[in-house]
Amino acid sequence: MLYLIGTGLYYLSDIPHRALEILRRANEVYLETYTNVGNADFLPDMETLIGKRIKKIDREHVESDFLIERAAARDVVLLVPGDPLSATTHVSLLLDCKKRSVHYEIVHASSIFSAIGETGLSLYKFGAVCSIPIYSENFRPESFFDVISKNLEAGLHTLVLMEARSESEFLGADDGINLLKAIERKRHAITIDWDNVMVASRLGSSESVIVLAADSNLAKRPPISIVIPGRMNETEKSAVRELVGGLSK
Repeated sequence: MLYLIGTGLYYLSDIPHRALEILRRANEVYLETYTNVGNADFLPDMETLIGKRIKKIDREHVESDFLIERAAARDVVLLVPGDPLSATTHVSLLLDCKKRSVHYEIVHASSIFSAIGETGLSLYKFGAVCSIPIYSENFRPESFFDVISKNLEAGLHTLVLMEARSESEFLGADDGINLLKAIERKRHAITIDWDNVMVASRLGSSESVIVLAADSNLAKRPPISIVIPGRMNETEKSAVRELVGGLSK
C-alpha cells in the first residue's frame, strides 16, 4: 500500500489525527520537501511520536518508480506538505499505482488552496492558479501573466504562488509585484486594480499575514502568495473590506 498523507500547512501541528495510526504501522515513511518550503525541525518530534525514522527524498525519487516499487511489497508513506494532491506530480503517483496494481490511500490536509479564503474572496470564484518562478539568465517566462489575463477577462480571482526554494532563497512579494507591473506596462493587455491586490504570507501559522500590496513589505517570510481579485460581489467586497482593509474604490 502507498499512503499519501498531507502534513497540512505547518506540519506537526496540522497533520490529520488519523494519519498517526497509519504512520505508526507503516514499514517506511518518506517526506518530500520540494513542492513547498517547510521547516524540517518538526521531524525529530514526529519520529518520536510514530516510533520510526522519516527519510527526506527529492523530486527525482518522487517522480521515479522508487515509491511504487517499494509499496508493492510493504506499507509506504509519502508525507506531502499541504494537501497531497495539490501538486500534479502526486496525481501521477496514483496513476502509476493503478498501472502497477498497487493499492493506495490518501489522507487530505489543509492547503493554500483553501486557506486563501481568509482574504474574504469566494473560493468558487478563483480561476486557474499560476506560479512566478525565480528568474535566471536563461529562464524568464511570462506564461503566468497569460493565466492572470484570462482569469480577469472572465471576472475570476487569481492565486499567484511565489517560488520558494528555501527559507533564504525565495521570491518576495515586492519581487513578484514589480515583475507583474513591468509585464503589464509592456503588454498593455489588461489593467490590474493594484489598489486591491493582496499579499498573503505563511497562512495557517501564528505568523499569518494578509495585507494590501501597498503594505507588502509586511509579508516577508515564505511561502508568499499574491491574490489578484476579479469581479467581486457585495458579500466579497464587505468581507475584503473588513478582513484586509481593501476596496479603495
